[in-house]
Amino acid sequence: MNETLRRTALAISSSVGSVFEDLEKIGASVSGVARAGQGVPGRSAYAFLKKDLAEFISRHSALIVGAGIAYAPGSLPEAPLWLEWWRGAQAAGGPRFVTHDLNPDSLNYYDYTTREWFTAPSASGSPVAVGPYVDIGGINVNIITLCVPAPTPQGTHVLGGDLTLAKLEGVFLRALQLQDPSVVLLGPNGRVIASNDARIASGTLFLKEDMQRVDHSVEVSSRSPARLPWKLVSLRK
Repeated sequence: MNETLRRTALAISSSVGSVFEDLEKIGASVSGVARAGQGVPGRSAYAFLKKDLAEFISRHSALIVGAGIAYAPGSLPEAPLWLEWWRGAQAAGGPRFVTHDLNPDSLNYYDYTTREWFTAPSASGSPVAVGPYVDIGGINVNIITLCVPAPTPQGTHVLGGDLTLAKLEGVFLRALQLQDPSVVLLGPNGRVIASNDARIASGTLFLKEDMQRVDHSVEVSSRSPARLPWKLVSLRK
């Protein structure tokens, strides 16, 4: 069973790792633009992101449903807060821009600066997978956001790629190829990311009685657990 869990962990880590790598390349471009220019760069300096993120979403469509950038507060001359996010295209025409209410006086104000997907990479300076959580500001489903910091002289911007639990579950099940015993992919917040047991649904909290049945446990990314803080567990009957 340990070998099965390790094989599955490697498949998940490799799939997600390639997404992180491409997102980090875009983040490096953002940091480079901010350091190369004279003065404080405006939004136009980052116009290339629309194309780069559209290509990123398309390239990783097997996992990613959306991606974008959240700028450090006060880093842009045009606005104190700015968030640009796109969802994968439903038809021809490319990704769809997602509108967020960034007016602090509005009832629908979306304060991304307090969200874990923004605060965690900003504070640590390192990439991290955040979630699962319900994306209230976007598509109202359980998602995981792969987050990459882009440090600049004006502050740390955060790039992110959203993946739904349904897409990740597909990677998990294809790699596991096992119906028995029950195997669960767990996030650091105790929520189920994926499972081969219909009773243990994705997005739900892992129950205490199930935790007591854990037989084997393997870290998904033993080399970089802070980046991908997930584990696979098998359960006794």
